[in-house]
Amino acid sequence: TKERLYAAEMEAYNREHPAPAVPTGPDNDGLLAMVKDPARLETGKATYAANCAACHGPAGGGVIGPNLTDDAWLHGGQPTEVHKTVAEGVLAKGMPPWAKTLKPEQLDAVVAYVLSLKGTNPPNAKAPEGTPAAAPETPTSTPTTASSPN
Repeated sequence: TKERLYAAEMEAYNREHPAPAVPTGPDNDGLLAMVKDPARLETGKATYAANCAACHGPAGGGVIGPNLTDDAWLHGGQPTEVHKTVAEGVLAKGMPPWAKTLKPEQLDAVVAYVLSLKGTNPPNAKAPEGTPAAAPETPTSTPTTASSPN
């Protein structure tokens, strides 16, 4: 039947042309290190201006998209959560999945730039939306207790 032929052709096509994987990106520490890299921030700023400023404002204060300069995040404020939101998008809110458009290094750079905007307090910024971000998770050491002699 036509349906089986179509399904077989689509299966063959998908085997030969797998969908690109959404990049997972660096970990929290890697993204935070990028915030301190001036060249990476310049790339991120240019990428932001070309792709993000229309919705989030030129200074990140939010237009139709949320304010990116405060402590509140709608989809998680850990650096890796911000990376995931930018990479995968939020289609229900009108944000495209940027991993389909940007190169991985551009994606990482724009996330680093967005993270650098925290606390910049641009004029006419939107009110905070979402949940305040916790400090990035870091491994904790197990406290040791001194044993008392018997």
